[in-house]
Amino acid sequence: MKKKVFAKIDEAVYKFLLNNVNIMPMRFIKYIAFFYTDARVRKVYLRKLGVKMGKNTYGNLGLRIVSDDYNTRVIIGNNVSIAPNVTFIVCSSANNGEKINKISYVKKHLWKKDKIIIADDVWIGANVTILPGVNIGECSVIGAGSVVTKDVEPYTIVAGNPAKVLKHFLHNANI
Repeated sequence: MKKKVFAKIDEAVYKFLLNNVNIMPMRFIKYIAFFYTDARVRKVYLRKLGVKMGKNTYGNLGLRIVSDDYNTRVIIGNNVSIAPNVTFIVCSSANNGEKINKISYVKKHLWKKDKIIIADDVWIGANVTILPGVNIGECSVIGAGSVVTKDVEPYTIVAGNPAKVLKHFLHNANI
């Protein structure tokens, strides 16, 4: 009996969230995209935060987008596996630092705003951080805890802080 009641409540919440995404305040959208347990709902809400995901791709709990706007800045291909607590940083700046942002070196070398593009069939491990402008090639693996600061070639395994190449492998080859 209790299972049926909770199943009905869960279904009602699911429908409510999907039907009201366009009227939700942005802070609720962020909260739902980050914490809600149903990956299908998170995917819809992440779209509102500027994330485009392909087929069979879902962000796990704790997927964070660090940006100063909600334009599409993260493009993720099909069949991408994203483990918990992955962070996409599409804008890196001291957005509350008025003086520091006027320093020419900071502006030229440290302030960056660019898209992140993840190709098809990529596996991103837990607690990975991906910085602005990074492109990750198809069939790549990003090891847990990595900080990806530059592009990753297709069919490559990277890990570490900063992420370094551990192995290249050929299409259809055993690793």
